[in-house]
Amino acid sequence: CVSFKGNLLVVPMDGSHWIGVKAIAQEMGRRGHRVTVVMPEISMQMGPGKHYNTVTFPVPYDQAYVDSVMAKNTEALEKSAESFMQQVQSKMSQFQAIMDAIHITAETLLFNDSIITHLAQQNFDAVLTDPMVPTGSLIARKLGEFIHIFMICVGIPCSLDLKAAGCPSPPSYVPRFASGLTDRMTFMERVFNSLVSPLLCRLIYRHFDHLAHQFLGEKVSIAEVLSDSDIWLMRIDFTLEFPRPLMPNMVQVGGINCKVKNRLPDVRPVYFRFQLLLKNTKATPIVKQED
Repeated sequence: CVSFKGNLLVVPMDGSHWIGVKAIAQEMGRRGHRVTVVMPEISMQMGPGKHYNTVTFPVPYDQAYVDSVMAKNTEALEKSAESFMQQVQSKMSQFQAIMDAIHITAETLLFNDSIITHLAQQNFDAVLTDPMVPTGSLIARKLGEFIHIFMICVGIPCSLDLKAAGCPSPPSYVPRFASGLTDRMTFMERVFNSLVSPLLCRLIYRHFDHLAHQFLGEKVSIAEVLSDSDIWLMRIDFTLEFPRPLMPNMVQVGGINCKVKNRLPDVRPVYFRFQLLLKNTKATPIVKQED
C-alpha cells in the first residue's frame, strides 16, 4: 500500500528549544512528508534545512538587538559579586528583556495577515510547536479544528503544560520547575510549591492571554488553547526527573536532540574476543584438566 505523506506546519521557539524541533522537522521531511517551518527573518539559531521548506516573516529588530539580549542573558547566568537584591533585579531585568523579544516576535507573526492567509491555504494536516511560546497553538486553533496538534517541550516553568493536558500534578510530591525542591517536601515547602505556579503563569502568560483574545476573537485563555493538543512530546526521561504522573497522550522523547555518536572501539583483550568468536560459531573450547 502507498504510505501516508502528511503536510506538517512547524512553528518553533528560537534558541535551544529549536534543536529538538529541528531534529523532528528534518526527519519528517527526510521520510517524505511535506514540512514547512515558520521563522523570523532575524533569529538566534533558526535557519533553512535540507528536508524542510521555510516561510519567513519580517520583525521590527535587527541582529544587533538579538545579540544584545543573548549577551545580557549570558551575563545574568554567570556568577557575580553583586548583592542578592542586585542579582534579583538583574535577573528580573533580563527576564523582561527576553519576554519583550518573545512578545514582539509573536505579535509580528500573528498579525501578519498575508502570512496567516498563506498558511490557511496550505491545508496542513498537523502543527508541531513548542508551548513555551504558544504562537503555534494560536495559529493551529485559527486554521481549523481538524488539524492535529503536536507539542514538544521540556516543561513550562509554571506547569501550564500539565494543566492544559489535564495531567495530575499534586504539589505534595511533584516539584515545580526551577523550584529547587525534591519529591520529599516539608509542609512549608509544599505551600511554596503550590503558590509558585499561579504566580509564574500570570507573570509569563498574561500578555499571551490578551493576544489570544485579539487574534482569535474569542475570550479564551492560553491554557484552553494548549488543551487542544493531541500529543505531548516530552523531552524528559525519568532517569533524570523526579517521578510524577503522565497522561496517555504524553510520550517521552528524552535525548531526541542528542547527536548520534560512533560506536565505541572494541578494546577487550584478544582472549575475550576469541571466546566470543567461539560462542558465535557454536564451537566448544577444549580445556585441559590439570591432574
